[in-house]
Amino acid sequence: MSVVARTLVRLYPDAFRERWGAMVEEEARGAGWKSWPNLVAGIADMWLHPALWPADSPAQRQRRVATMGITVALAAWLLGHLVAEQGGPLPADGVRSGIMHGCTTLLLLGIALVAPRPRPTLGATITLLRWAVRRLAVPAALGASVVVLVHGVDAAASPPTLRTAVLAGWWTALGLGAIQIPRIFTGVGADAVVPPHAGRLRLGVWTLAAASATGGATILGVSVAGGALHVLGATVGVGLLLLTAVCAGTLRDLRELPSAG
Repeated sequence: MSVVARTLVRLYPDAFRERWGAMVEEEARGAGWKSWPNLVAGIADMWLHPALWPADSPAQRQRRVATMGITVALAAWLLGHLVAEQGGPLPADGVRSGIMHGCTTLLLLGIALVAPRPRPTLGATITLLRWAVRRLAVPAALGASVVVLVHGVDAAASPPTLRTAVLAGWWTALGLGAIQIPRIFTGVGADAVVPPHAGRLRLGVWTLAAASATGGATILGVSVAGGALHVLGATVGVGLLLLTAVCAGTLRDLRELPSAG
């Protein structure tokens, strides 16, 4: 049982483990298997609240929240792209279609607001490029291979297994890219990027929350309209609303940490 507790504790963020990991693991060993549900809940809670992680400076905390914002934005984009590419129920009329275009604009604006600013030095540029190549080489190569294959093979004459493999490769490339982009900003450190100040960070998270909430509500509404439930659309709509809840929790954490500004 101590092995399970130790494994679960390792799933906490590094900053949490460095401060409280030993104490949590000791308590979990004493409680036995009864502590496992609380550990799992605590892991999820900590990853959803990066503003509350132990930090050496307000800038470090702001950089973590910025990374959370980028992750939320990429997840929202990925869900929207899933609906568009897989025949989901996108709004057909002019008003709702305009709402979705507005959500995309808000999403881009939110990313611009929360993204850390690169330092204007040669060393920072080299560091960013090195991390970008390291993190994005695999998804970029996989995506490029899929594009080349699609343009070089007759889709109508290709076997179903090949089409399935191409589709799986494409979504794997997108998913890996969405995972690795935030890791670039967590890896480069303060010597290469400057986190957004507290005001811009809050505005960016508010913007991402507005984009996710509006897009999620619109897609969910279209998915349940007409008496026929569209499962993919409803799932994406609920997912976007959950991302809105993540943004709301982050804003609440920032309000409770005035020293982070």
